[in-house]
This record gives sequence, C-alpha cells and structure tokens, in this order.
Amino acid sequence: MTEVDTRTSGAHAYGRFPQPDELDHHGRPWEPDWHQVAGRLLTHLDENTTDSLDGTMAVPVEHYLDPRRWEREVDLLFRRTPVISAMSAHLPDPGSYRAIDIAGVPVLTVRQADGSVRAFINACRHRGALVVGEGCGQARRFTCPYHAWSYDNAGALVGISGRDKFGDVDTDSRGLTELPCDERSGLVFVVLQPDGDRDLDLDRWLGGYDVALDQLGLADMELLDERTLIGPNWKIAFDGYVDGYHLDILHRDTLGVDVMGNVMTWDAWGPHQRVAFARRVTPELRDIPPADWNPAKYVGFVHTVFPHVSVAGNGGRGAMVSQLFPGPTADRSLTVQTHLIAKGASDDERAQTLERADFLEWVVNEEDYKTGLGIQSALASGGNTEFVFGRNEPGNQVFHRWVDELVDSRPVASPGTPTVSPTTKES
Repeated sequence: MTEVDTRTSGAHAYGRFPQPDELDHHGRPWEPDWHQVAGRLLTHLDENTTDSLDGTMAVPVEHYLDPRRWEREVDLLFRRTPVISAMSAHLPDPGSYRAIDIAGVPVLTVRQADGSVRAFINACRHRGALVVGEGCGQARRFTCPYHAWSYDNAGALVGISGRDKFGDVDTDSRGLTELPCDERSGLVFVVLQPDGDRDLDLDRWLGGYDVALDQLGLADMELLDERTLIGPNWKIAFDGYVDGYHLDILHRDTLGVDVMGNVMTWDAWGPHQRVAFARRVTPELRDIPPADWNPAKYVGFVHTVFPHVSVAGNGGRGAMVSQLFPGPTADRSLTVQTHLIAKGASDDERAQTLERADFLEWVVNEEDYKTGLGIQSALASGGNTEFVFGRNEPGNQVFHRWVDELVDSRPVASPGTPTVSPTTKES
C-alpha cells in the first residue's frame, strides 16, 4: 500500500493510509500489515470515514427462517467444508484430546505421539456409543462405556471385552472412522465427511489467510477456560462478529467504553475476514512517530474463519476464540467461548483474563444474544421481509454472499472498486 498525502498532527507527520485497492487477498501475495491498519483507522478518524463497499445489500428474512434452507446450510457449510474442531491449546501433549459435537457429528480430535493431530467420529464401531464424553482430557486408550471396546490414540481397535465369546471380528477394519484433519495457525481443521476426499487442502481453503492468523500467536498459547452460550440462528449470531456499526450503541457502557463504533477496516481472504476497530486510544497515534506505533495497543482486531469461528485478540498475552455451531433447530445456535492465555502467564494474568472472560460472557449473553434472540422472535411477524446491510457493513455483505454461493450455487459477486466516502456517524 502506498502512503500519500503526508500530514502533520502534533509534532509528528504521518501519511494517509487509504483502503486497499484489492479487497480480497485470497491467493495473493500478502505481508503482515498491522502498522498500515493502524494508519487506515487514524485516517478514517481524521476524515470521518470507514471502510465501505459501493452499495447496500438486501437479505431476505426467509433466509433466517426457512428450515429447509437451514438444513442445507448445516449440510453444505458445516459438514462439507473445513470446520475447526479444536485449538492447538486443547491438545498440548501426546494423548491430549477434545471431544465435541459439530452439526450433529461427534468429533474426537487427538494429539499423536509424533506431534501430529488426527480426528475421528466419536462412535464405537460395535454399537455406536460415544467412546468418550464431550470435553478435553488425556488418554492412552479410549474405552467405550457400553461394552468396553477399546481404541488407541490412532483410532485402532485394540481391545474387545469377552472376545472369546463374541466371535470373529476383523479388528483392522473396525478402528474409529477417521476424518480429514490438519493443523494450522493454532487451529485444528476437519471435514466431517469420512467418505469424501481424504486430502484437506488448507492452502487452497485459506488462500494465505494463515499468515494473518499467525500474527495472533494462538499456537503459542494454552487453554485457560471455556464457556457455552445459547444464541439465535447462527447467521444472526455471526452477523455480530463482523459488525462495527453497533459497538458504541448496543455496547455503549461495555465494549464501547474502549472501542469506537462505525470506524473500522475490513480485509477478506475469500470467505474469511479480518475486521479492525478504532479504540478510544487510537487518536493518540497522531502524537507518536509512525515508526514507534504499537498497533496491538491501538487497534481492536477480530479475525473470522468461515463458516463459524471468530478470534478476538491482538497477538498479545491472550485471545478469545468463539466457535459458533447451529443448534438443534433453525432458531437456535450454540457458541463455545475458548479463552487462551500465553504459556507461563503469571497468576495475576490468569486472574485478570478470567475476569475478562466473565465480562465477555455477560456482554455476549446480555447484549448481543439478548438482542439477537429478540430479532429471532420477530422474524416471522411480517414486520420485515428483508434486512438491509449498509455500505459500512462490508463484512456482513461478504459473509452473506458466500453463504448464498455455497448454499444456492451462485457465484460470489466481486465487491467491486472500494470506496471510502464520508459516512456520518450517529451519536
């Protein structure tokens, strides 16, 4: 990105940082740019703008309501594209595992002796019982609680209780059913299709986004705590992840104390997105030489991994990873908030991060999801036939374009030439 229009503020000069000419970095050469992001936000503050698209976009309310469409979303987006089953922090040592249900598929992810990860359907090959309950732990073997068939960490069937009475069993073909699995940037990806392509091509799926994710340092963090929340339709919930428009309105007395609303940058890697919000301290950059900027202090980052993960963190001493899953019906979702912290963190850091976890759980439950459940309750009222996303909501527009493409087999329209025209901020 070229810096132009050098200006002076206080004792220091900085260049104007425009919105990039390329909106989508997927498959393109890209280098870490947090310094430029800080400059883009400062430019927006000085010019009363925000990253924008050319026009607004309407989404039919029926897309949030139709149970048949919801079933297609679950099947095509959650069961046939890569999803995240665990963080590396869930699996610190050989034998570490995480068991979780994803879109009705029980998944068991296990760290192997050689440091790799493998994933399996968490179902015994005898009569289908879960071989281990949901959660994290450490195990040399997984023994089914129903009839005590046992599997090693590589999924091989290694024990059958009362085998002399049971009869012949081909143990080589009765191991746990394996799923395509790979690890990148502190996240473990799986595809919930055991009979599909055994190769999980993360390079193609991420298109270089892992370089951006690496800046967060998730691979060097450890698990601190987890919370589970019940929310509205998964797309209503996701809409909030990439929305900077509401931050100092809905969250005026909570997140809005630190973060400004309607001032953001937006970058995409195909369906994956990074949004960055101006903080109350961002204007201080005007009085700091650009070479001395510390973007992690002055910028609020959210990275999303399509279709269901949001990472809130600035590459510092911790992060919150939110995994969003469809609920049992179209009108509900489940969110798992995983709080990570730097390895070797002090007791004070842990206590502060747990206090922050309490705060974020309250904010999401009592502000985001309370509002979202209210939206859900009114969807079928006829009050709206469509929702409209503004030019200043690029993340929402692109998210819905990708959902439409994959669910309806419609190609994603290019966002077109970026525009950064004045956007009046409501008080």
